[in-house]
Amino acid sequence: MDGSVVKRIACIGSGNVASSLLPALYGAGYKIVQVCSRNLQTAQQLAKVVGATSTDKLTDINPNVDIYIIAVPDDEIENVLRKTTFGDGIVVHTSGSTPMGIFAKRDIPHYGVFYPLQVFTRHSVNFMRVPLYVEASDSIAMDELLFMARKLSVEVYKITSEKRMLLHIAAVFACNFSNHLLTIAARLLHDEELSYLSLKPLIKETFERAMQVDNPEQLQTGPAARGDSKIVNHHIEALAGYPLTQQIYKLISESIMGKELDAKNVEL
Repeated sequence: MDGSVVKRIACIGSGNVASSLLPALYGAGYKIVQVCSRNLQTAQQLAKVVGATSTDKLTDINPNVDIYIIAVPDDEIENVLRKTTFGDGIVVHTSGSTPMGIFAKRDIPHYGVFYPLQVFTRHSVNFMRVPLYVEASDSIAMDELLFMARKLSVEVYKITSEKRMLLHIAAVFACNFSNHLLTIAARLLHDEELSYLSLKPLIKETFERAMQVDNPEQLQTGPAARGDSKIVNHHIEALAGYPLTQQIYKLISESIMGKELDAKNVEL
């Protein structure tokens, strides 16, 4: 691999991941040749930012690039592979849960995974502290992907498909589920004409403390952490009008306590 040669990239996808990753790669010196998306408008917008051409047809993918990045929802990766003819470049996807083996039955000489562990929106992301996880079919692809990752971030790791899946699950718990729990809290307050703003100092303190330790279990507070089954059961009873939330509360409390609750008067 010659790091002095400007590498050419084609990207399939123009969503949140692509909209953050491509400008970062462009800023790192890569030549973004093409953006392909079934949404031609967003493909054109992203292509304009990185000086690329755009298309909404997989049959128009440029055959003369060094790296193909598939940045589409997991369910669409198989469809992209089935309908696209790639050149000799390395083909990667950016999914947290799709195994690298999805490439194995395709006529692709070099392939891999380039997984950024971050929440992406349409706004730009500073990749310097975004953990990047790399998996590759062979040493050629691995060297190239590690080089690309290190051009963007100081946190670069090799990983297997199995460990990447568990990493993604952990990320769902830490990010998606925690945000959903905040959503539940906001709904409960709204229904009683209370303000979600009153929780913000508590939320801020909780997450700031969690960022300072390696094991957040040591910071766990609340009635379940204290083993106060009486209070926990009162809370469960009070949630009778919210059956799904009631189940979530019970399951999480049981998980914290490490045992099933003896909720004598609660039928879920």
